[in-house]
Amino acid sequence: MTASLMPRSDTDRQLMFIFGDVRYAMPIAWVVEVAEKDRVTSVPSLALPVGGVMNWNGEALPVVATELLLGQEGDEAGATPFGAATTVGYAQEQVLVISASLGSSARMGMPVDRVIGLMDGPIEQTLKQPGQMVVERRPVEGRLVHILDPEALVARGEKVIANATL
Repeated sequence: MTASLMPRSDTDRQLMFIFGDVRYAMPIAWVVEVAEKDRVTSVPSLALPVGGVMNWNGEALPVVATELLLGQEGDEAGATPFGAATTVGYAQEQVLVISASLGSSARMGMPVDRVIGLMDGPIEQTLKQPGQMVVERRPVEGRLVHILDPEALVARGEKVIANATL
């Protein structure tokens, strides 16, 4: 399999990105936009896990700390655990704007170190278990890529957002 930035119309493509020196991917159909971090604004009154928002088509979109979205699977995948306040739009270069469900509007932003390309092929879900974030691990260009379950990612993000607004 090869990574590419060339657009294709098929639905079996994953957007690859790096967060904390670990390569991840998720179905590109769930990513509404890849935005630059300069669109993130700090909101001091919000709880740290949702310490920022970004203007997305005139609406305030919550930006959730990525390590909270990845949960324990991030640690299992080799990610370095950080405090929530360290990553909400400050250390990362880009923000993935993620939809609430396939083909719907934006639900949240997730800061990533950088987007690195696209990967072809359907998700096999070889590791899929209820609530587990990583559903497959696949070698791409000599590096292991951890493929995320977008439904589980959004569900976890919604919990973080709900708890931050209590």
